[in-house]
Amino acid sequence: MNNSGFRSHCALATGLDIIGDKWSLLIVRDLFEGKKTFTEMRLSKEGVATNILADRLKNLSHHGVISFYHAADNRKTKYYFLTAKGLELYTIQLEIMRWTAKFYPEQATEQSAFLEQLANNTTQKMAKKHSKTYEQNHHKHFLKMNPEA
Repeated sequence: MNNSGFRSHCALATGLDIIGDKWSLLIVRDLFEGKKTFTEMRLSKEGVATNILADRLKNLSHHGVISFYHAADNRKTKYYFLTAKGLELYTIQLEIMRWTAKFYPEQATEQSAFLEQLANNTTQKMAKKHSKTYEQNHHKHFLKMNPEA
């Protein structure tokens, strides 16, 4: 491991250090599909353990793939969303799905809302929604940290 905390300076290895575990891309998929809270993601059909989900959300947030804001009525509730960095992952997910459908068609029978959104060309709308959420919350955080701005 080098000083940056990554295994090497290889782009593929670094990417895998960030999103290459068993759960991270599924969390990103869930966010693309409209899930926003820890509970919604915990209830996904793959059945991620709560400690693993918490760890992956923390890691994805640390690397700027996702961000969150607290619910106005309950500070314990966090609403997660994709950042610009996270939005870039939809093409990777699409290619993994295409690869799976080609070589393991029996495993690719379930139509994901994510694939439907891509097929209906609504990904751009979703990206704009996530980007708007990111920009609004980034601005709020900036103002909180810099009250004189």
